[in-house]
Amino acid sequence: MTRPISRRSTEIQGPNSATTISNEYFRLRDFEYAQPLYDLAFLIEVDALAKGNEVPKFRTFSLWRAGYSLDGYGSTIDRWLEGTIRDGDLDYVPSARIRQYLTNIRLSGTVPELHSYRTEQHDRCLRLRSVRGLGPSKIAATLLPGCSAEDWLHQSIAGLDVDPDRVTRLYHTSNAGPWQTAHIIPPLLRFLNKLQEYGLHTARWELSGISDPFKPVDGPVSVATNGASDSLGTAVEKALEHQKHFSYQSQLDDSSIHIRHQMGWGFRVQLKPEPGASHSIAELAQTLDPLVSIYPSDLLADLHLHTAWSDGNASVNTMALAAAARGLQYFAVTDHSRSSKLQGGLTPLLWLRQANALTLAMPVCPVMHGIEVDILRDGALDLPHSILAAADLVVASVHSNWSEDAQANTDRLFRAIETGCIDILAHPTSAVVGTPGVPDYLRQPAKVLWAEVFKKCAAWRVAVELNCFPSRLDLPLELLEKAIDAGCTISIGSDSHSRSHLINLRFGDAALRRLSRCTVLNRFSYEELRYWIRESRQKRQHLPTSTLAEQASLDFEENKTVRRSLLRAQIQPPHNIPGGSRVLGIDLTAGDKATGVAVLNEFSVETCSLFSDEEILRYIEEHKPGIVSIDSPLGLPGGGDTIDPKAGIMRVAEYDLASVGIPAYPSLIDSMENLTLRGIRLRRAIEQLSQAPRVIESYPGAAQDILCIPRKQKSLGLLREGLRRLGLTGSGLETRSHDEMDAITSAIVGRYFEAGFFEPMGIPSEAQLIVPKVAPLRFESAPVICLAGKTGVGKSVVARYLSVFYGFHWIRTRSVIRDLLLDDLNRSPDEQLFDGQIDPEAITEDQLQKYGAVILDRYKQAPLRRKLTDLVAQSDGPVVVDSIRDTLDVDRAVLSDRTFLTWFVDCSDATIRERLSKKTKFGEKRSIAGSPVDRTASDIRGVAAHIIPNSGSLEDLRWCIDDTLFALLELRTS
Repeated sequence: MTRPISRRSTEIQGPNSATTISNEYFRLRDFEYAQPLYDLAFLIEVDALAKGNEVPKFRTFSLWRAGYSLDGYGSTIDRWLEGTIRDGDLDYVPSARIRQYLTNIRLSGTVPELHSYRTEQHDRCLRLRSVRGLGPSKIAATLLPGCSAEDWLHQSIAGLDVDPDRVTRLYHTSNAGPWQTAHIIPPLLRFLNKLQEYGLHTARWELSGISDPFKPVDGPVSVATNGASDSLGTAVEKALEHQKHFSYQSQLDDSSIHIRHQMGWGFRVQLKPEPGASHSIAELAQTLDPLVSIYPSDLLADLHLHTAWSDGNASVNTMALAAAARGLQYFAVTDHSRSSKLQGGLTPLLWLRQANALTLAMPVCPVMHGIEVDILRDGALDLPHSILAAADLVVASVHSNWSEDAQANTDRLFRAIETGCIDILAHPTSAVVGTPGVPDYLRQPAKVLWAEVFKKCAAWRVAVELNCFPSRLDLPLELLEKAIDAGCTISIGSDSHSRSHLINLRFGDAALRRLSRCTVLNRFSYEELRYWIRESRQKRQHLPTSTLAEQASLDFEENKTVRRSLLRAQIQPPHNIPGGSRVLGIDLTAGDKATGVAVLNEFSVETCSLFSDEEILRYIEEHKPGIVSIDSPLGLPGGGDTIDPKAGIMRVAEYDLASVGIPAYPSLIDSMENLTLRGIRLRRAIEQLSQAPRVIESYPGAAQDILCIPRKQKSLGLLREGLRRLGLTGSGLETRSHDEMDAITSAIVGRYFEAGFFEPMGIPSEAQLIVPKVAPLRFESAPVICLAGKTGVGKSVVARYLSVFYGFHWIRTRSVIRDLLLDDLNRSPDEQLFDGQIDPEAITEDQLQKYGAVILDRYKQAPLRRKLTDLVAQSDGPVVVDSIRDTLDVDRAVLSDRTFLTWFVDCSDATIRERLSKKTKFGEKRSIAGSPVDRTASDIRGVAAHIIPNSGSLEDLRWCIDDTLFALLELRTS
């Protein structure tokens, strides 16, 4: 499967290589449309900070997101504005306001608001943003009256690992880079083309400062031609009139003029009587811009790209269509893993749901379901072994925390490679030139002993990547050549985050023409690559590891536990939403804004918008739903009929939801109070109807997160596609109303509620918030996880997470004890186990604890054991018991066909005391001393199969739950 390639010269080609170039090449590039949006967002922020005003975060984020979503190296936006491509050809359809900005940029090179920031002080802010570690607040200080350069420089860069001379130059003068060649060549050649149109008709150009598309530009750039000085000046003047992204900067004399591009880079155009080696614009483009290559590609696949599941802009189906249109036979989806938080990295659960979605997607070409997994500081990988073993392709990369010690960095990569889980080492050096919005940002390559790493990769059959994103181009060609010499296989990845980025693969084609013969994964057919991966993984299992790998601090020790997996499971096949009765969803609003309403009949949905409660009530009476699901708090903190200031602004439901990683606005925060009160009034009015439906509270954002469909903030189109994946049809899906789309999700929650696939958040007296439950795994033998630990340690948080996101049946021991106590009260006095005076309608937490202690001390848990065993036996699926006081609380002999696991949830006593001092979900204060049954906790801890630490953040706890569960799993994908 090794295919030879030939070397090609890096010199600029002669006249026979290319004689013409299409006018399409001279369009404005997408990055030229995006940059003014980034600039405006940044300047609005620093200006507000300098003036002591509140930063308009929604506006700055909207501008930045628009820039990020539009950014690229093609000319998609220019053609869209012209009308030659449609909205459907965009991954992100700009709002009317952003479209007007783009039109302004097309006509004038900027947006009107930027004119007020065109001062030297604000230009300085734009230059300084490329300094890593400064941040908007420090940069805003340069705008303060009386700020001296010397004082600012001394104070701001103290403690930062930066070059003081570079920061000083940026403060006082223009920036010299570095710049991506891809950001310079197309606009530069467009300007030269205009110069030829306006007087320099037969010009040929001597270009200095740029010689290789794979190297950044970090020095002065100049172009020279022959001709009369007056013709140069006239041509430049006319070109600037039409090329608004360029501006005049300075002029030494009639034969030398300095021009600046809006992104910050500049060049000098000059006349020379006898310029050196000169070339046509077409020759320069063919040599210095791989995106216009005349050579055909022999790459069959893209093995590194991102979708809307993480920080990409397009769905899998959309990327498949674009890949096929570019001639690719297949591609790999490699979204980020969870430690890449800003990029929306996938947790194990999200990866499972993505696998589920891919089953439904039916793309136009084969798709490998992979992952770009982070290599952590200690060399461990960011996801459990069982997930990585199930992935079709594992691309591994370092995104942060490189050391200044080359040996330490090398050891880190060795540990990662020797996990045996990696198929491709991606953008190995982590070098970056330019990031979204900061085109002159620089991250130096990591210090690594590459010869040793390449030798290790070759031995472990780990391919090394040429990342083709122009800001990376990593590995650089000289290191790629060394990797080939060491016997490494090469992989090419566009690192696309949108359809327009797929063109980046042409950098890979250009690189391969300059490298020695090598094996390139992208030249394999789909089946050939799957065979290579399967064979490589098998061989890695038999390779000896170094002591470095054995000493690595792997939190979940996958390479050990996976070989003694206790559980086997398959990814649950896709399911539509449950069938059932008619459900009406309401996305309630406060004030004068319309309320979105959706009616779900079977699987068809229709929507509308209504205003008054009276309209909503008439609509309900007309459609006669069995359930009305309302997106609004339907109860008050404390559970009363009126607002009680002592009860605070949050209900238990909001706390419960936050505990599983889904934040929600407090029900009585200022912006929510009117909505909450309206929701309560509407609920009561609905319940008074003659044929009153069941009314439940829902939260579309929470349901969308749990069902793994994008929220409307990501994209209305992606949300629509996610709803279709759940089996929905009907005219309502075509709505462009965000509120109506959320009403559809509220209706879906009603169906899950009706089918019993739900978890209530909060307590009935405050109105419970209903969220759907999902079961992403189908276990061969459903496990029973018995939780143990002291009161207040967080066992219920663990159980809630397993219930909502893994579909575990949650057995609450507290509820079982309450039922036993009620049964006991119905017995005759001489048969009762507990002789205290109890009101059955108002059983307190203290009474439950005392009764639990009686069962433990006097009856050795026998009544509880019988009840818990019966409840576990009634469930065919996975069960979590919250919680046990003795390892024999469930009779395992009776349930011998089930796999039992004891998880001990642990945290410091100080943390427990803090939690117990707070209000509980039952409206009472717990004793800081805890429960009488806590004394058995230490005995269970010693025999528990797993310890679940819970002294950190809730996110830490959720990750620990995922890792512990998947360390026990052998995951089968089919």
